[in-house]
Amino acid sequence: MLFLHIYKIFCNFAAKMKNYIPQYFNTKQNVLLLLWVTAVFGEMFILFFQPVQCRTWVDGDWKFLLWVTIVVVTAVSVIALSRTFMYHYAKRHKISYLDYAIWIIAEVTTIAWVYSAFPLIAMRSFSAKMNLTLFYLFKESLFATAFTLLIPYAFVILWMVVKSRGEQIVRLQARQTHVVEDVPEEMYNFYDEKGDLKLSVKPNMVYFIEAADNYIMVYYLNAGKLEKLMIRNSLKNIEWRFRDKGLIRCHRSYIVNIRLVKLFRRQDGEVLLDFGDEKIPHVPVSKGYGESVMAMLM
Repeated sequence: MLFLHIYKIFCNFAAKMKNYIPQYFNTKQNVLLLLWVTAVFGEMFILFFQPVQCRTWVDGDWKFLLWVTIVVVTAVSVIALSRTFMYHYAKRHKISYLDYAIWIIAEVTTIAWVYSAFPLIAMRSFSAKMNLTLFYLFKESLFATAFTLLIPYAFVILWMVVKSRGEQIVRLQARQTHVVEDVPEEMYNFYDEKGDLKLSVKPNMVYFIEAADNYIMVYYLNAGKLEKLMIRNSLKNIEWRFRDKGLIRCHRSYIVNIRLVKLFRRQDGEVLLDFGDEKIPHVPVSKGYGESVMAMLM
């Protein structure tokens, strides 16, 4: 029983690691906060605990302080380059929790290698005198680097989660009290990720919603013409918000207004939803959503 319980916990953890990280993990403000907290914590940690007996490497308190500052600036520079790359990479690809964890491990390992190579290159005579090897320095640096980085990382991530949850609660309370916007209940109201109302339209005028990286494209009818509006939000949020209002998920990248669908047909091996209007594009249906869409149509 204990083994089965542990196995279930492991399976649940593995499944959650495949989920995508929230967008606020990679905003410029939070990345800058991460760099600042890491720099301050790293400086204090090295000065007080002096890992790898680094205090014996430099003579004089002021020289040691300067050396520690250079070490911290080097580490923060590596992290800044890494997070800049992550910021641009996330614009085109979604990052899972597993990807994020591997990214952090890569940052820790890279910085540990830099710290290991520094005394061997810049302080050759001292390294030879103390019999400092690359393997020994890497082993000690890896432990110190992991401790120095993971604590501020954990603090900043916890702060981001708590702040995000607090903002969500405030937005929900604002909507309940009609502080955000007082709009009719029968309208489809589309909000961005900050809770700001971007579009309010009648249900019979919205045809489908398409995913576009970190945005959604809402296709709706306006003055007899099909228009589209880009909103920073996710299909998952839209699916949850309108789950009982006629907008259903039919594809990884599409949500459709099932009330306006006229035809359900196959074309070139693909299942398509047709709105009965040549001006409105057909919406594909993937295998995973086929049964639920058919059930709604029937």
